[in-house]
Amino acid sequence: MYALIRQYDGLDPTMRETATKKVNLELRPLLAKSPGFVSYELIQPEDKVDSVASISVFTTRTDAEASGKLAEDWIHSNLPSMSKPVKVAGELVAH
Repeated sequence: MYALIRQYDGLDPTMRETATKKVNLELRPLLAKSPGFVSYELIQPEDKVDSVASISVFTTRTDAEASGKLAEDWIHSNLPSMSKPVKVAGELVAH
């Protein structure tokens, strides 16, 4: 399995709840339909009120990378104030 971790900055803290609902209602279902989907989680980093991080897990690197492009395009269209993400990706070695 392959995981993508992305941290986006630039989220207006007053819009966090709205943005989170939008991600759960729109982005998560899109990702869930993607080939190889295993899971998608959204995290609020404790030390950054204007950030959000996501963890996506897919069965293969190819599937994960395709979903990453889908997610980045969705974020750019729906939450344009957010920065390009800081990315970490790799094979899951323990789960």
